[in-house]
Amino acid sequence: MKDLRTAPFFKPIDGVVDDAISFLQSNSLMLVATADLHSIIALGFLESALLDKGVSYSRRILPPSSHIPPDETSFIPEQAGSNILFIDAFSRVEAPPKEAFLLASKHVEVEFNHSTTKRRGSVDVVLQSSAIAFAIAPKGERTKRCRPYSGCGQWLMESLDTTMDPIHTMIRDYLRDEGTIQVCPLPEVEDASVEMMPLASPRRLQRLQKLWKDLDASSRAQALSEYSLPLLSSEGLSTARLEELIWKRMKIPNTATDLATILHRLLKMWPQDADDAVIHAGRLLDEFLRSGRLTPSTD
Repeated sequence: MKDLRTAPFFKPIDGVVDDAISFLQSNSLMLVATADLHSIIALGFLESALLDKGVSYSRRILPPSSHIPPDETSFIPEQAGSNILFIDAFSRVEAPPKEAFLLASKHVEVEFNHSTTKRRGSVDVVLQSSAIAFAIAPKGERTKRCRPYSGCGQWLMESLDTTMDPIHTMIRDYLRDEGTIQVCPLPEVEDASVEMMPLASPRRLQRLQKLWKDLDASSRAQALSEYSLPLLSSEGLSTARLEELIWKRMKIPNTATDLATILHRLLKMWPQDADDAVIHAGRLLDEFLRSGRLTPSTD
């Protein structure tokens, strides 16, 4: 694995990542996040690295962001003697307490290879946490297991619902090129959900999967285009996200399910009650740290 900070989308915020790494070496460290999937994945990266490195810390999970009033901007807990790192996945906090470090999405401008056109995007908290974790424990086993989920935060952001997200594209290709993930068309994912595409037919997909291995490249492209054509009129589904769901599913090697499916299923089963969500988030995080997989705890 390479240091993510060498990727072009990290250059504009390299100082922020360095500051976070320094802060995580503080005494009496407390990590705080809301009970939201986006925040919990980021927290998992940080905790994995700290455990790999043998750094002591405490954890506190707050109610989901949706349960915090919109005008409430000072909900980071204050605890005397503690150095608090708060994962602000939804950019809710305007001014953190003096002793707290705020990890939030950062806006950047990037250029693709062989292009001079600058594109704007945001590096989310999961991707930042992945870079921070690698810098702290580059050879840590837990940190390595988390690596395939580095782009999950970008997928969970709303930017793909309007247009192409350059940061998502870059981290997807970065992880693919280093062999951490595979990028596959929909029929090549054994256990893929199509629920994210309202007009998609599971039966048509099953038929296509049965025929897939016998089709050549041209026939595959035509068959998949025919499958996706009716989906272009899906309400609330952007062309950019549809393209990813049809042609570019991110998948951990030697697994049956793609990451978009995993995230979708986790969001579907997320408790609505605030207290239940906090408990659920803690169990999911513990399982992530134990196995390196984003799966609900069976405890």
